[in-house]
Amino acid sequence: MRISQAAGGGTAESGLPPQRLAKIDGTSLDEGIGMLEAVVDEIHWLDRSPFLAASARYSFRDGRGPGLRAFSPRSNSEGDGLGIAAARAVCVAFAPEHGPTAGEWAAARALPLLAPDPAASAFAADKLDVLAVFAEADIETPEFVRVPPNDRATARHYWPDGWEAVVVQRRENNLIGRGTRFARNHDELQECLDAWAGRELRVGRYVDGPSMTVTACVAGNATIVSAMSHQLVGIPDLTTAWGAHCGNQLVAPTDLPDGVFEAIRTTATRVGDQLRRRGYRGVFGLDLVLERNRPLAIEINPRFQTVVSLVQAAEQRADLLPCLGLHVLACLLPELPVQTVVAPVPTLGQLVVHADRNRQFGVLPESGTYRLEHDAPVLEESRCLADLAAGHALLWAQVQPGAEVNEGDELILIQLAEAVATLQTPPRLTAAASDWVRAVSACFEGSSC
Repeated sequence: MRISQAAGGGTAESGLPPQRLAKIDGTSLDEGIGMLEAVVDEIHWLDRSPFLAASARYSFRDGRGPGLRAFSPRSNSEGDGLGIAAARAVCVAFAPEHGPTAGEWAAARALPLLAPDPAASAFAADKLDVLAVFAEADIETPEFVRVPPNDRATARHYWPDGWEAVVVQRRENNLIGRGTRFARNHDELQECLDAWAGRELRVGRYVDGPSMTVTACVAGNATIVSAMSHQLVGIPDLTTAWGAHCGNQLVAPTDLPDGVFEAIRTTATRVGDQLRRRGYRGVFGLDLVLERNRPLAIEINPRFQTVVSLVQAAEQRADLLPCLGLHVLACLLPELPVQTVVAPVPTLGQLVVHADRNRQFGVLPESGTYRLEHDAPVLEESRCLADLAAGHALLWAQVQPGAEVNEGDELILIQLAEAVATLQTPPRLTAAASDWVRAVSACFEGSSC
């Protein structure tokens, strides 16, 4: 692994304004594209929304690299038409471990699905089994108590003295955090125990600190630690669920207490190394919480995460291969060339708006680039995330018009070329972010757009 300096960091001597610089691992873009071209002709990205593939496409512009096509499992099509797959086509899915859709879609087209080993993925995703990974990696976590599925004592028995609040997790979570609950007292914990009777649970000490996510990729020879973000969870303006993912914003070392950025990178490397020993290959996300200057590991997401769209913009700034390409190479090749680059961190953030009740939607804003005019989003010429201008947003619909949605379902992703929240607990949305949330929510109610 070698360390190099990416262009763009201003200094007093250069006369340029200083920028937020951070270490980021990866494979150089030119070398990575060459490696991809040697093994694949086409990458089929499978998800309900093409936002992540769209951010990767920027690196493959001007005909560089394999073809990249995004498909929705709901519509079973893409904007350019389904067509016939190239001879050396592969399929990559957002969350291949979440149900059979990705595997069935790939099999129907005779495409290999590039995904981590199912057993290794299931172990990492399990909110109790993953504790063994953290222990083997010598990683700190919030103190916890395991609650048996049957023959339980009362809630008071599982609440150690000195804990002000607890977080309850069942083994299986889902993509929007419904397997995690918060309890402020014994009565609320008892409600959780009763609701999840017959399940083994993890009751952890609640840590009142910012939530963080770091994206990494496990290759055969290294754990490649990419960009880091502040994770937004349970924001009332965006969701009714306490543990729901509500967005992210990229962070630099200067945004965090001294030494924390590097400590999180080390933690991710150790976790990735343990996953490799279990046969895991490909992209994963590690969620942590900060207790002053201590990063404490919470869970592993053995898949792509929504934040990877922002991460790929940071990789572009550092002239590195985007995560999507890195994942393909990690699944196909025994080892990858890795370098650590010091590069500017783009000021990017995104928000996820969830349904506040069970309902059916008629009209939704179409995916695209927007600006606000008289508090309403106005569609403009399309731009990619890397080129998004201040005062504009990329909106990505997560449901189809006319769809039936349940409370908590993700409705739309809002991406901005600026910070979206304060780095505190609980985070507060910026004025600009709040304006966009209100405007988009008004569209849902049919009062504008």
